[in-house]
Amino acid sequence: MTNKYKPKKDYVDIKNISDLVPEELLLKINLLFNKDIPKTPETADEVLIWQLASGKETDIQQHSHKQFNLESCQLKTLNKFNELEFVQNDNGDGAAGNLTNGQRISLFNRKKREGSRKGFPDVSMYIFNQSLNLRDTVFCEFKKIGTPSAIHLTQEQLDWFLKLNSMGFNAYITNNPIFFRDVVMKDIRGFFKED
Repeated sequence: MTNKYKPKKDYVDIKNISDLVPEELLLKINLLFNKDIPKTPETADEVLIWQLASGKETDIQQHSHKQFNLESCQLKTLNKFNELEFVQNDNGDGAAGNLTNGQRISLFNRKKREGSRKGFPDVSMYIFNQSLNLRDTVFCEFKKIGTPSAIHLTQEQLDWFLKLNSMGFNAYITNNPIFFRDVVMKDIRGFFKED
């Protein structure tokens, strides 16, 4: 029996993402699938991926938050008077876990009135370089590692990804902690290099 009050989510077919995203933005999407997980990890990076593969989306996001905080401390120390902030965006989705349908509808309606936007990226990273008087915001949507059918990317999430990049921001979609470290954080570190 289906629940008529529970909205049906419209998921994007991850296998066809290259048909939905301009070629220049495909480099900002990096998703690992179960088949990409090493059976016997040999390097530190492989061990990290192997450990996070059995977890949830929140585990990857928390690991990325720790990575951001470590690099943020270094960048603040090396470049005095700069600011870097990693902020989890509450769009109300996760808060509805154990609520009744009536409570869930009430919560989502309240969140919408407060300005929450369906599909908005999980995280915003705010960057301020005082010496160059530059500001930027980087966005990231996190996913869990799984099969292509188990990685749930909604149409709204894809729309926000495309919109934010078209507005000149850097927005990413990933479940790969190595991609976060080597690509997303490299983008942020580059913000503090003076030419």
